[in-house]
Amino acid sequence: MIPSSIARSRVVLLSLLALSRPLFPSASASHYDDWHIAGPFGGSATAVAIDPKDPRNLLAGARESLLYSSHDGGNSWAMLPFPKRAFGEVAAILIDPKNSNHFLVGLVGSSQAGLFESENAGSTWTPVPSMNGFSVRALAASVSDPSRFVAGTMQGVYATEDSGKTWIRVSDPKNLEMLGITAVAVDPVNPDIMYAGTTHLPWKTTDGGKTWGSIHNGMIDDSDVFSIHIDQQAPDQIFASACSGVYRSGNRGDAWRKLMGIPNTHRRTHVVRQDPNKPATLYAGTTLGLFRSTDAGATWRQVNHQQVNSLTFDPSEAGTMVLALEDDGLWQGNDYGDALKPLNNGFVARRLSAVTVSGKRLFAIESMEGTTTGLFTSEDGQSWVKVETTSGLDGVHLDSISGVPGDDKVLYATSPRQLFKTTDAGMTWNSVEVTGKFYGKRLVREKKAHGKYITRQNIIEHTVHPSQFFMVRASGSDAKPVLFAASDRGLLVSHDKGLNWLLADTGAGGVVQGVFTSAGNDGRVVARANSRLFLSEDFGESWKSLFFPASGAQIHEVAVPPLDSTAPLLVATSHGLYASKDSGQTWSPITSGIPVSTVESVIYSATQTSTAYAVTFGQLYQSKDGAATWRAVPSSFQSLRIHQLWQPAQLPDRLFAVTNDIGILFRNQAFIR
Repeated sequence: MIPSSIARSRVVLLSLLALSRPLFPSASASHYDDWHIAGPFGGSATAVAIDPKDPRNLLAGARESLLYSSHDGGNSWAMLPFPKRAFGEVAAILIDPKNSNHFLVGLVGSSQAGLFESENAGSTWTPVPSMNGFSVRALAASVSDPSRFVAGTMQGVYATEDSGKTWIRVSDPKNLEMLGITAVAVDPVNPDIMYAGTTHLPWKTTDGGKTWGSIHNGMIDDSDVFSIHIDQQAPDQIFASACSGVYRSGNRGDAWRKLMGIPNTHRRTHVVRQDPNKPATLYAGTTLGLFRSTDAGATWRQVNHQQVNSLTFDPSEAGTMVLALEDDGLWQGNDYGDALKPLNNGFVARRLSAVTVSGKRLFAIESMEGTTTGLFTSEDGQSWVKVETTSGLDGVHLDSISGVPGDDKVLYATSPRQLFKTTDAGMTWNSVEVTGKFYGKRLVREKKAHGKYITRQNIIEHTVHPSQFFMVRASGSDAKPVLFAASDRGLLVSHDKGLNWLLADTGAGGVVQGVFTSAGNDGRVVARANSRLFLSEDFGESWKSLFFPASGAQIHEVAVPPLDSTAPLLVATSHGLYASKDSGQTWSPITSGIPVSTVESVIYSATQTSTAYAVTFGQLYQSKDGAATWRAVPSSFQSLRIHQLWQPAQLPDRLFAVTNDIGILFRNQAFIR
């Protein structure tokens, strides 16, 4: 079980390094002249493998085609340039038992999935043609014949006898029940005996794949078989994990018996493994935690409470294993699983949805972290810690977050249906009831005596009960912050820290999807309603339409220039970047140096009044002349999925990027030339 000192801690340390790691090592990495991973480290790890020749070498995979390597037993990780043309899930990893530089990786969940091969320790990759385009979920190597590999694919079982140079399908393509292979295993003595798990029970061949037979006697019908493990010392003993639990066979799969002791609520088991040094010790990784049995499956004890996706043993140290967890990344289990510690330094697989500043602290949220929201904080943007929320967010997935100027403990956040507030830096949260009144004027004609009509103004009152929120944003001074909440009823404004709300008369006429404030908190606020923009120059007291011309474009972000600058207002859209030099009355597309394509984010520099940054499809662009001309900023990394640029006021020398898969990146603004 995770040590109680860690379990009780309200803040779990994710990174102990003062400086974060580069995406890929380079000679100039110490100068931060390219993007570096800041974290928060951890996230969803889907597969892990240890080099059988050198246990210091490990590979770990995640979703979004992420693949990492470690050369020090998992103490630090570096991202490998795995092909990003297919953002699928790394489901299976095989390190060639005869060649530590030869990797095979199975990718699923993408139209460009398949089996990918590297012969130079992950520096370059090529797809295996025979399996190009369909998912590869399982890989295994023969112990008695290390040149024989087996792959489980969505088109059947494939095998190679020459370490992957040539592959052939060894299952009958006409057997529709063997098209979706989810697990494979090879007998350690006779490599012609192979096992395959499918989405509906297991199969076996004893003649190298010429013929296959269903082996499901004793298994619950229609069980998805996720893994198959063979006792290396006694090959008659086989274990299988499935959606219905853990099974054992004493006659090579001819008959199965379900192992009891794991609660039915935990029975969906992704992986079952036998300890190589203690054959009676079994481990079962389920959706609700890791279980261990020391009596061959007669009884079980829960070791941790995180979903286990993959498990492998360190052959050099008895009782040591590495776990790939759904929410907490990579962990090392020592003392047969009784002592667990994170191995996430450099490994990150997180989709952060929003970032903010509150007081002098930075905060970020990962909206889809298991059943709740992951909240992280940092002082320098490079080392992040996880805030262990104790109450208020169970089952809640937050979409946006906003801090309050001058206060590093008060935060506001929104889910699609609710507004939340914390006064202790995110440890406890309370829902905020958002009701308010909007006062407007209506002309009324009334008939008086003698048939005469008079016209007067009638004050009307609307009560606001928003049913959906989009984001919350804070502006103003430390003493008088103004909160803006975009909702499906319009833009809500609060001048008393969320106690009371008014519906702003923006002219948007209904739903408001976003609000953007100036970096200098000078009163300028822009509200977005579909493809329309509205500007306030007095913290939301009055509004005017900006007459934005690109009515069919999706607006992603608005950059308000510094107050003393002649630079234009900038809008990042799905149709390119637009600029206005007259406070939004007229607009023109920017076509010099930046593609007329989707621009995900645009910001002005916090220290250089004429400098702006924009990103399109992960490529960073810079303008140093007030957005008149742009140039691409060189980078050695491809296919970054940046959705937001960010430059907190207290860290003006650093440019940050929020990504869809690898958390937060940073680079030194001084080295962007």
